[in-house]
Amino acid sequence: MKNIFLSIVWLMMVGVAVAQNSVDDRMARDLKVAEGVLESLIKQQFEKGDWLPVSVEASYRSGYGVTFSIPNFSNFPMNYITVPRAPRAPRVHVQGGQGQSYTYSIETDEEGEVITEELIGKVEENRAKAEEALRDAEEAMRDAEDAMERSRSTGFTIARTSVKSDKDAKEYNKLLTEASKTFLADYSSILSQLKPEEKIIITNRASDGGNRYWRFMGDEKRYFLSIEASGADIKQFQIGKLNRDQFLAKIKVVESEVMNERSQDLELLTTIVDRLYQPDLSTTFFTEDDTYYERLKDYGVIYHMQVYSSNQLERGYFNMPTQKLERVTEEQRNQKVKELYPNFEKELKENILEYGRTIKSLKPEEVLVFNVRLTKCSECGIPSTIEIVTKASVLADYLTGKLDKNAALGKMELKKGPLQ
Repeated sequence: MKNIFLSIVWLMMVGVAVAQNSVDDRMARDLKVAEGVLESLIKQQFEKGDWLPVSVEASYRSGYGVTFSIPNFSNFPMNYITVPRAPRAPRVHVQGGQGQSYTYSIETDEEGEVITEELIGKVEENRAKAEEALRDAEEAMRDAEDAMERSRSTGFTIARTSVKSDKDAKEYNKLLTEASKTFLADYSSILSQLKPEEKIIITNRASDGGNRYWRFMGDEKRYFLSIEASGADIKQFQIGKLNRDQFLAKIKVVESEVMNERSQDLELLTTIVDRLYQPDLSTTFFTEDDTYYERLKDYGVIYHMQVYSSNQLERGYFNMPTQKLERVTEEQRNQKVKELYPNFEKELKENILEYGRTIKSLKPEEVLVFNVRLTKCSECGIPSTIEIVTKASVLADYLTGKLDKNAALGKMELKKGPLQ
């Protein structure tokens, strides 16, 4: 009986694993289809004579949702920069006469790595010819590698775009917004695995990694664009509980100029945060002086922060400077991280409230946002990211005593990313 029970449990576990793999495969396929649809909708917004590099990249994080990274057309005039692929080494094939044949061939993958190499010569004379072909091929490969190295040192291939004014940039953002709304209303059903608690975000903020970058020249203006719809609203629209106009009204659109000028109070808060989370002061996680901010016109300021829990020593051991712990195992470290996370979240909110009230350059309707990428902790059940949003009016009311600490903390919005 016990063996039967164990067999049933095992079969259930296998079934769950297979089902999860099926879901993951379906989401990966859906993302590829959705990329193509959104890319096509964007292209349709532009005139046929426009040359613009349209490429959409999608990613999915369980518990958070789908993010589409779209071209940052609103930042024209600018240079579109492509990091080139490694040049392909040549393929050489030489064939001799009947009965006295020789063959040499060499093939490479896209990274220049040899995947096939063959040298055959039936008589010495033909083998010599094959070996000569081999030397020629190897010389050509060296030339390709030199070209690749030069491309790395100079950096990029640059193509100049032709949008000429701030008015053009804003107009392109309108076209991107229209294409995005059309996608969310008419084609988001492609993402059949999206959960109601997740969301779809379409943004011109560059995604991590990849081979595309935007370089801004001089004082040219930059614009941030984000179009967001919740999975719950998408579902309500699909089953007819929201009409099209109601659904479109629920889509959150943020468009703002990224301001180049530096503000003394915003710079000061960066310094304060980095100092508070140095290992000698922090009692939870720590930073490495890498906090930075983006000031968005008529929206507010977004701080980007990365925190760590430990330093890795030799394989399998860590130290945790905020806890004065040396040579702990990964299991011990992970357990400690799980214990520290709630305190970190609580303390960070309190610090934002206490020191954020020193900011004077935000308007009452603008917001102070902290985007925090948390320390890695595999299977710890803590978020991979958190976002804390506070209205400037809340900070001002706390400063003047209109709100006490608990009331102010209660007005801060916390969004958690997918669990690790």
